[in-house]
Amino acid sequence: MLKEYIQLCWLKGYPDDLPTDRKFLWINLGCYFLLGLFIQTNISGPIEAFMQILVEVMVTIMFMGALLYKDGSTYNFERFLTAILVCENFVYVVALPLAFWFIFAKGSDAAFYPVYVGVALMLWSIAIIAHLLMGLFGYSWRMSAALSVFYFLLTYFGSYVLLLLIL
Repeated sequence: MLKEYIQLCWLKGYPDDLPTDRKFLWINLGCYFLLGLFIQTNISGPIEAFMQILVEVMVTIMFMGALLYKDGSTYNFERFLTAILVCENFVYVVALPLAFWFIFAKGSDAAFYPVYVGVALMLWSIAIIAHLLMGLFGYSWRMSAALSVFYFLLTYFGSYVLLLLIL
């Protein structure tokens, strides 16, 4: 099942064609949490990282739930959330060496290269989410891209701002 979902990361196929399995969803949710926690811990402290990842997970679930509820297709919730999580996990796994590179490159001439690669990974993640939105809801590429950027900003920067307000 993982192979079928990974194809979405290469902008092939659509989530509504894929099988669902609640256990697979929970495994991916756990992986998302652990991978995000590892990466965020290298950026901030462990408590802040835990809180931020927790908020990111909640924002992701609420955003996807709201889109599906608005569309009236809540039966696709597990499939769509699994697709988002698998693709985000894939990008996180690709980004793991980047975290180490960033740590070891601090203070050197190569310190900005991980940032450039990180921006490319963020753009790839936005394109994946736009592809998923386009496939599931039949939105135009422009609308899907706009919603994907909104999702990205809400999930990552919104959780950061919310965390600042809480702490």
